Amino acid sequence: MKHLLNKRSAVSDQRTLREASYSGQLYDMILTVLRRSRIQSSMFHHGLAIFVGSCIVSYALAGGATDPDLTVATPTVAPYKIQGKTAAELRSQMNQLGPLNQDEGKRFDASTTWDLDAQFTAGGKKGASCKIKTVTVTVKTTFNLPEWTPPTGTPQALIDRWKKHLAALQTHEDGHKQLGIDAGNDLLAQLKALPAAPSCDAINKIAAQKRDAVKASFKQKHKAYDASTKHGANQGAVFP
Repeated sequence: MKHLLNKRSAVSDQRTLREASYSGQLYDMILTVLRRSRIQSSMFHHGLAIFVGSCIVSYALAGGATDPDLTVATPTVAPYKIQGKTAAELRSQMNQLGPLNQDEGKRFDASTTWDLDAQFTAGGKKGASCKIKTVTVTVKTTFNLPEWTPPTGTPQALIDRWKKHLAALQTHEDGHKQLGIDAGNDLLAQLKALPAAPSCDAINKIAAQKRDAVKASFKQKHKAYDASTKHGANQGAVFP
């Protein structure tokens, strides 16, 4: 039996893996420690290679591992067009046309919408038990960002300031995207851990409850993220 769970939630952390930098720092640190210990040359290089290698592998697994059953779709952009020749006019347009945050009753310069699609197959002894056999979760993200085409004669300083603002907005919204991915991982882990239920209908109901619980939990995390960043202001998203 195949099931589908869909969830859409509107909201207004980027993860960067720097393995090369980390590995280089780790190598230098271990090198210093071993030299101070006066380990003989032959043992020194052999042991160092093994130890550093194992540390790098462990780091990569911890920092970059992704469940193959989680798919992160390429984000889409749903722009809203604004017009203006001055910073003040652009500011006014975003105040009027920017996406509305329903929880706060205010408009902001950008927002992020994310979806969790969970699909699973379940089966077992008819009339006795049912258990999830396979499950996948897909995370879909849409960015709602302002779009401005500078009119002829627009000062380069204003264009540069606008580009800087857009980049800061994207940085903030990428944080919301990452929270969506975290939510997908959370839901996937919980669905995989579900024990057998009396029936497949019961499994479907429990899965829906898990989805709603993840939604509620991450809604609070999105709010906390907005509060801690002041909706991106602390990340440079301030215009003009």
